[in-house]
Amino acid sequence: MKYRLYVNGKCKNTRNFQSDIGIGGVILSDHGEEISFSRNVGVGTCSEAQIYAILQGIYEISKFNNATSIIVYVSNLMLVEYLNGREHEVSPGTEVLANRLNNLVEGLGISIYYEYFEVNEYNYVRTLAEDALKL
Repeated sequence: MKYRLYVNGKCKNTRNFQSDIGIGGVILSDHGEEISFSRNVGVGTCSEAQIYAILQGIYEISKFNNATSIIVYVSNLMLVEYLNGREHEVSPGTEVLANRLNNLVEGLGISIYYEYFEVNEYNYVRTLAEDALKL
């Protein structure tokens, strides 16, 4: 089964390097089923929030045991390029989470590709992340 995963991560205070972060996501299957998630995941950067959202979404999809491929839509272009293998300088925390994500993907044996999307085109995903922070 093919899935599409739309994710967003939000920081409560973008002026601080570390801030409360919330994640939101929508999972769509080829058969039209839709699942959403929203939660506060602690403290981190906005890039880390995005990766936490991806991890949560892939974890939710893996519960079905039928995924063959996932296209992950992320609203951070630099992160999309980095996750697709392009060289970018990222923070140590982001690198640790990206390695965790890559290990998860390798272990599942699912084809995953990351695409950029403008979060304003899918406000529901942004709202889920904001709701997790009660903004």
